[in-house]
Amino acid sequence: MLRSNFPFQRVFIVGAGSMFEEGISCLLTFDSDLQVSGSGYNDDASFLSDITQLQPDVILLNESTPLNPARLLELLPSIPKNAGRRVIIVRLNNNIIDVYDFPYRALLRKLHKRWQFIITKREDLIDIIHGDFTKQMDLQISNQSPI
Repeated sequence: MLRSNFPFQRVFIVGAGSMFEEGISCLLTFDSDLQVSGSGYNDDASFLSDITQLQPDVILLNESTPLNPARLLELLPSIPKNAGRRVIIVRLNNNIIDVYDFPYRALLRKLHKRWQFIITKREDLIDIIHGDFTKQMDLQISNQSPI
């Protein structure tokens, strides 16, 4: 189902070239308005270059990749056009995802909001990518203030 009320979104999947990333890519591109691309993590410089060049709206990371999620969150503020970027960290062993939103104000780039949600349907993940958390708020695990 094409969601005409949501803006076009660019999603960048960071992984290790596993079947998991391929499956997520297929789920997100099938019958949606998401433009999905991906890359394996080699080193910080190539990762930052990919992000700078592609300027995705959402970065989706498989937690079990060589790139530690905490390291990803440290690297992103160094990208000049980082404002407004959302990072979603997906775990292979359960349906819990971590969602980090970076603020639009340039002076606050190092601060972000974090949520955790349980995702059981494809549509829920697509809603979160678009920034619509209304359905998931009832299932929310925690809502933490900016850190």
